[in-house]
Amino acid sequence: MTAYVGRFAPTPSGHLHLGSVIAAVGSYLISRHNRGCYLIRIEDLDTPRCKSENTAAILDALDKLALHSDKEILIQSKDTKIYHDKCAELLHKGYAFYCSCSRSDLKQRPCTCYKKHLSGSNHHSLRFYHKDLINSSFYDDIKGKVCVRDPEDNFITLIRADGIISYNLACVVDDIRQNVSHIVRGSDLIDVTPVQNALYKAFGCDAPGYMHLPLAVGADGLKLSKQNHAADILSIMSPQLAIKTALLALGQRTDYIDETMICADILHLALENLDISAIPSDNIVIDDIQLCLFTKNINLLNIPDDN
Repeated sequence: MTAYVGRFAPTPSGHLHLGSVIAAVGSYLISRHNRGCYLIRIEDLDTPRCKSENTAAILDALDKLALHSDKEILIQSKDTKIYHDKCAELLHKGYAFYCSCSRSDLKQRPCTCYKKHLSGSNHHSLRFYHKDLINSSFYDDIKGKVCVRDPEDNFITLIRADGIISYNLACVVDDIRQNVSHIVRGSDLIDVTPVQNALYKAFGCDAPGYMHLPLAVGADGLKLSKQNHAADILSIMSPQLAIKTALLALGQRTDYIDETMICADILHLALENLDISAIPSDNIVIDDIQLCLFTKNINLLNIPDDN
């Protein structure tokens, strides 16, 4: 039986918000439930968006939440050679091609550069030629069988024309080298799962198991994210309350939580009381002003703001 290895892999384009904490707490508890290894990885290869001060702030917040990595934290930008080496492997296998299309070109028509056999240059991106590797369906531990509609152009970018390594490539490469067996993450990444699974196949590896957690969304239906100016969670509530709120969002009991407890003790009790079947499959609507959360299956829950 393969040992369980899970991970939480935030992008440091801002501080931790509630949606991030839901994913962090969920992935931590599921790893511990399976007596597995829990890893933290910082996915900071999009250098224009990812600042070192955000990395420091995220790691500090995770420390305050008592969400600690069992092994050394991998920071992607510290060594990018492995991603270039893996791209060379894909080129050698015929699973990658150079592309001269601009973003505006791709909005007008699908890419056909895989037919042109272009050479690499400073003006070309590198894209994934999936051939017959994509299977649009996969199994999810919460949602069951998931079928994803194929996009019109699913030759995903591996390395952009400006040299930035893509999320999808780095994510798969790092999950392989860290022996990640199960991925617990937000449901916003469901659509990229089939093409990531195709990358696993291209590298000759089995895909991991998946559990996509519900997203925290605003009343407008948009997910709470840095892009949508979601609040830094620890600036509006204590670490104890942040964990409690994440547990409520995950459909878990919290009546055993005394907010004077240290976070490590809260997580220990949360693990003892974990009910995976109670995790909702629908997104959770968050009222930032009243700090209330609700879904179809959870009555309105008033969460006091201790600050």
